Amino acid sequence: MKSIALLLGLAVSIAPVPASFCQAQSAVVPVSASQMETVDFSDEFGALNGTAVFYDPARTRYAVYQPALSEKQSSPCSTFKIVSAYAGLMTGVIDPAHSLRRWNGTTYWLEQWNKDISLKEAFGCSCIWYFRQVIDDMGPDAVQSYLDRLSYGNRDCSDWSGALNTNEPLYDLKGFWIESSLKISPREQTEVLSRIFAESPDPRKQAAQAVMKSIMLVESDEKNSLAVYGKTGFGVTDGKPVDAWFVGFYTRNGHPVYFAVRLDDPDNPASTSAAAKQIALSIIRTRRDVLPF
Repeated sequence: MKSIALLLGLAVSIAPVPASFCQAQSAVVPVSASQMETVDFSDEFGALNGTAVFYDPARTRYAVYQPALSEKQSSPCSTFKIVSAYAGLMTGVIDPAHSLRRWNGTTYWLEQWNKDISLKEAFGCSCIWYFRQVIDDMGPDAVQSYLDRLSYGNRDCSDWSGALNTNEPLYDLKGFWIESSLKISPREQTEVLSRIFAESPDPRKQAAQAVMKSIMLVESDEKNSLAVYGKTGFGVTDGKPVDAWFVGFYTRNGHPVYFAVRLDDPDNPASTSAAAKQIALSIIRTRRDVLPF
């Protein structure tokens, strides 16, 4: 059987994209009322304002806390590293057997980024410069192709360099996905994840999915046949936490459910991606009464 590295090393033929690449192309399309169940996670959120979406594509069912907020698009921030890694693997820009990228010697504000770093470690410590290089190596046409294929929010990578984000001066640490042109709603996040991890006969995609699961694993509970995969994301504007995300999926007895938690509480210093992560894990562990599975 061919190795994952060999499968992922193959180049991918990228479908042509419109000449007007990197432009906003879609708005949020709401789901029908029959597919959505409004649930109460106020105990889990406590004093924090936010939303949670749990999506079971096998049953086309959504369990949603604060539906209006679940449809609001905002910057994905570091949750976009899921798409960056997946697209990088699929295009061959990332070879999982040789994924180490060289540090350029710049002293960044997070010490973990100041060294040569591999895909797994870069994903774990959310190394922005690593994924900035991956995105640049893919190029605008290929990135737009994946935004379109995955129906990723507004599909807008027009601010390629991240110039709209004035919080960070270094090109290495900014981009269209960090408080810039690209926007996505929590509900759309769950649907994108379901497209990435949907069963496929394509061995290349199967190999990419296996790598993604290995770098996204957050928690494994064999006793309860539960595994949780995810990625945090955090954005600041004018010194305030405007986006605090935790998105991913869990499997219980092999059945996948996709989720997104986002805090929308810029005046609350407790609004962090770590808090969003803990809320999601608490719901997954204890609220089977209202979850799709």
